[in-house]
Amino acid sequence: MKKILFLAAWAALMAILGSCQSETCTVQGTVQGVSDGATLVLQDAWNKFKVISTTTVENGTFEFHPRFSTPTYVYLYAKNPKDVFANPYDGGQLKDFLLEPGTISVQVDAGDESDMATGAAGTPLNEAYRKILAVDEDEREALWEDAIRDEKTNLLTLIHASGNARNPSLASEILDRLSPEHAKTYRRYISSLKKRIARNRKEEERRSQMESSPEDTLPALQYYIDMELPGLDGKRVSLKSVLENPANRYVLLDFWASWCAPCLKSIPELKEAYALYHDKGLEIFSVSQDSKTKDWEAAVSENGMTWVNVLDKYRKAGKDYRVDYIPTVFLIDCKTGEILLRDGHPDFEAILSDLL
Repeated sequence: MKKILFLAAWAALMAILGSCQSETCTVQGTVQGVSDGATLVLQDAWNKFKVISTTTVENGTFEFHPRFSTPTYVYLYAKNPKDVFANPYDGGQLKDFLLEPGTISVQVDAGDESDMATGAAGTPLNEAYRKILAVDEDEREALWEDAIRDEKTNLLTLIHASGNARNPSLASEILDRLSPEHAKTYRRYISSLKKRIARNRKEEERRSQMESSPEDTLPALQYYIDMELPGLDGKRVSLKSVLENPANRYVLLDFWASWCAPCLKSIPELKEAYALYHDKGLEIFSVSQDSKTKDWEAAVSENGMTWVNVLDKYRKAGKDYRVDYIPTVFLIDCKTGEILLRDGHPDFEAILSDLL
């Protein structure tokens, strides 16, 4: 009798374990512009960008065999891109697509930035997503609607909602159409997405308030306002992307200029803070108010400003943040988007040692 009970219990345990086994698939493809031997990684965009799988490029081809519990949205990256790319290419992201059971085919051209937005092929979600990406903006909405209605591709609702996060009302409406099953399975990612939508809603309200209020009666900023400005390589960088980097906990938003003596005097303090706290979750986002690109580039190089640097040549970001003098530094909480501090010469050691 004991033996029978033991065997029954063992069978039940094996059934449970079997139901928890992860899915597998094959991701295979070709890649141009990346050196043989380069390491490629798959990052789970719906699970704090955790690395799911790695492989190497061999004869211009690659193949992954990742394991995962549920379908997810992944980024294909090249590790240490500045060292491994055969052709000049700034940035390691190569392609975005969906990981699901089956054989997924991916063709990559690292030298063509628009190639990132062409998706993958071979499985239901990827075929539907690829079809959406292939048409003009005017035609996409009908295809999104088809995908959301079809239970086989309803999971694309998460991508569509995320892509419209800057339009909080629309994003919320889209998210409400996710199937109850998917809503339960992906509740953690949905929670983070809803927080992002809420932050954008607050930002939208702030902008509306700023446009309708006289300048001398404007309330103090409580949350960050996004900006997207050219970096040292000429490519645009958004503050939002830096805040949403899971490695960052706080961002020092630093308004300065190469012609500003007090700004230059404060750079050693920024460098010291960066050296002490960068590994603990601090990032600096320096916004230059220079009107001449060469002056800005030279100052960044000469002063060893190794963090994120962008140029606000027309002072739009400066106006959004009501910067009347420089240097002005804002401390932003990456998790909430809240502005914790605005100051000209803050005591970095006292503030950051408490936080980090």
